[in-house]
Amino acid sequence: MDNNSRTDKSFKNLASFADEIAVECPHCKKRAIVFADQGDYTVPYSTRFRARFRCNNCYKPIDEKLWYGPIFIRPVNANCGYCGTRLIRSKKMVDKLQSKIEVKCTGCEQEKKYDVHYSLTYANNRQATDPYFGLQLWLQIPFDNNILWAYNFAHLDYLKTYVGAKLREAVSGGKYSLAWKLPNFIKTAKNREAILKAIGRLEVK
Repeated sequence: MDNNSRTDKSFKNLASFADEIAVECPHCKKRAIVFADQGDYTVPYSTRFRARFRCNNCYKPIDEKLWYGPIFIRPVNANCGYCGTRLIRSKKMVDKLQSKIEVKCTGCEQEKKYDVHYSLTYANNRQATDPYFGLQLWLQIPFDNNILWAYNFAHLDYLKTYVGAKLREAVSGGKYSLAWKLPNFIKTAKNREAILKAIGRLEVK
């Protein structure tokens, strides 16, 4: 039987591959590594961790207290401060955290600055970053309107095994497993060959 005819049924989640993450160094643009000590509890995900950055090419450090990835912000106020109209389409992505967001009301057309709620984003259809500092992942490649990405080569090999498997059996962990959470463009059988080719390109980075 083909070694890749079945999926690996052992439990894996993203934390299983998050101890060493290959990223692009923000200084020299070459491959660097983010190392993480994740603590004892990583299901459904790691909530306590200590991460550090190292680039063996330029050896320049980063400020490990900062977030370098994209941030989504939206106003704390749900309604316009002038007329009370519901504020819609006011969420936006920024590169650095800011304390205020300016929103133009669709009702009275008045512009006002509001305090912000913010959320960090690790991956979307334009880019993927590590979950500790928000640095660009080294292993990522556009795929149609999505991004195919992996934390490291072990993660990439897991994806290769999953995509190439002729029989995808249920894995342990259910909804907490990585296989459960994979996006549909990876799971879709019609994309199998194209995904495997994309993975092949990442394997030689």
